[in-house]
Amino acid sequence: AMLQSSSSVGDDMKQPAMPEAHEKATGAGSSIIGILEVVESDFAKSLATEETTEDDAAAEYEKISQENKVTKTLKEQDVKYKTAEAKSLDKA
Repeated sequence: AMLQSSSSVGDDMKQPAMPEAHEKATGAGSSIIGILEVVESDFAKSLATEETTEDDAAAEYEKISQENKVTKTLKEQDVKYKTAEAKSLDKA
């Protein structure tokens, strides 16, 4: 650090004098905390909405999958019985 009392250094190279009074900044921290609380609230709301949507989609998927299994089984049985009927008609 440069010394302020050095006479060999020009005035433009000296450090500025210490301020006489320094006041603590107020309110800045509370506004930042307020913003963070709003962001957290928004995030929690969005997360809850997305989780609900995802759960609904998963339930719908399971329902459709079960319906597809039933439909597949019915169609396989239809093929089995129609094949057997066709063979019996061919023999007759």
